[in-house]
Amino acid sequence: MRVQDIDHAALLPLYLAAAAAVLALLAGRFAKGAAMTGLAAAAGAAVWVGLGPDRATFAVGEWHSYVADDAAMGTAALFAGLAVLVAAVSGRQAGEYWFLLAASAAGGIALAGARDLVTLVVAVETLTLPLYVLVARPGRAGAEAGTTFLIASVTASATALMGAALLYAASGTVHLAGLGAGLADAHAGLTAAGVALLLAGLAFKLAAAPLHSWAPLVLERAPLPVATYLASASKLGGAAAVTWVVYFGLAGEASAGITAAVLSVASILIGNLGALVQRRTVPLLAWSGIAHAGYALAPLAVLATAAGREQAGPAASATLAYAVFFVLLEAGAFAALTAVRPETADLFAADPAPEPGPGPAPATGIGAAPAPGTEAATRAATDTATDRETGAQVASAERRTPKADLQSGGPRGSVLKADAGNAGLQRRDDDPGGRIAELSGLWKAAPLPAAVLLTAVIGLAGLPPALAGTFAKVAVLEVLASSAVWLAVVVAAGAVVGLAYYLPLARVLLTGRAAAAPRRYAVALVLAGLALAAVSLAPQLVLDFTSVSR
Repeated sequence: MRVQDIDHAALLPLYLAAAAAVLALLAGRFAKGAAMTGLAAAAGAAVWVGLGPDRATFAVGEWHSYVADDAAMGTAALFAGLAVLVAAVSGRQAGEYWFLLAASAAGGIALAGARDLVTLVVAVETLTLPLYVLVARPGRAGAEAGTTFLIASVTASATALMGAALLYAASGTVHLAGLGAGLADAHAGLTAAGVALLLAGLAFKLAAAPLHSWAPLVLERAPLPVATYLASASKLGGAAAVTWVVYFGLAGEASAGITAAVLSVASILIGNLGALVQRRTVPLLAWSGIAHAGYALAPLAVLATAAGREQAGPAASATLAYAVFFVLLEAGAFAALTAVRPETADLFAADPAPEPGPGPAPATGIGAAPAPGTEAATRAATDTATDRETGAQVASAERRTPKADLQSGGPRGSVLKADAGNAGLQRRDDDPGGRIAELSGLWKAAPLPAAVLLTAVIGLAGLPPALAGTFAKVAVLEVLASSAVWLAVVVAAGAVVGLAYYLPLARVLLTGRAAAAPRRYAVALVLAGLALAAVSLAPQLVLDFTSVSR
């Protein structure tokens, strides 16, 4: 039996990310440092491998299951970098948190190099499975978010697996490089069904319509650091998966272009309409993210035309480039929002013991009322007075809360006074991101996070001086202009509609009465701001490594 050769250099970023997950699980109080160090090393290794010659491993003839070319390693480095950013803004968490985050990042790195359906689906699931736990923070709102994400994800995974099975039945291979030749003489109906199911299932990760409804609820109720990861790294995984499947396996299939066109138009329409009516920050970003998923998928729709099939390479490159620009802007926006909102509690902390119910305290034994005049009695009286004062403050805050806040859907969350340094900022248990109005005058209260958030919002709107969003839309429109003009019009119209909700958000940040806001995660925000400035001033860095080739 011949043993297959393995290129360990090509797999080095994946090794380091997996090692980071294991170390985080075993390192105890040093888990955060171990995870961040390992993931940073994985990002550096991906850059090092990408700068060298293209590598590939796990070969079957001329086909490979894992490839380490420029696009794959650039995407892998971005996965690891986004995970490091999320870790930096996550505060203090238990070791399990860092293990799950690093394990998910390892799945993303595996996905970046996946070139067969089995490896790709396993990598997508590895990226997703840890998020089931991270999303479900303690409390009713977290349980609803976790359940919603679990059900939607399982449905999407089953859909993608069914599509992959149909394509395997039609082509006789799971390698993306062999799908094109295998599907040439396959049954047209079987091929079309497989393509539609596979792409629709993978588009779940992008929150593209019609598998989009999980995103607003889950992002709103998940802890903000986890929402940052979902809005950036998780969506990058969806974009990479769809791009690899379409370009390397289905570039000659018109059904792939038709499916992409349907997903794109539906996402642009639904995402923009949903974002227009939002008054809360995270739902606005979530609904607008659905529209951006449509913009990212639009270039792949040119495969439905004869002229567009000759531009398969530029179309795939435009999709991946748009996804990279978009997730960087989303990561910056959510990281800045995380820095100015009340800090996320330990997601794995034990629930506090329930308070004893009403009724007379027992005279003796455990729980007995302290004797009058003792130190315990004095302390109990003080605690009771404090509890009454806190209850009065909470009740007063609830009376000041607009009725629309309490009728916005979902369980009514308690209005909590922010901790020290957070005066003026309040948080509902089911809405960690808060209302847009609460960011009024943030530029004066917290200039650094306000600058990063403002840059991200202007970039998502596609306006200068945040040129990252501008270049992203230009890359998409350049591909569409030559073979799908009607879709270019849809993309341009959607971008114009986006101004109606992005510009008011930018105005709120710059004007109004400033409320005190915490100032933390300065290093992470500076690095995020520098990354946004780099891709705005030198977009060719992104365009170069997202140029895919066979």
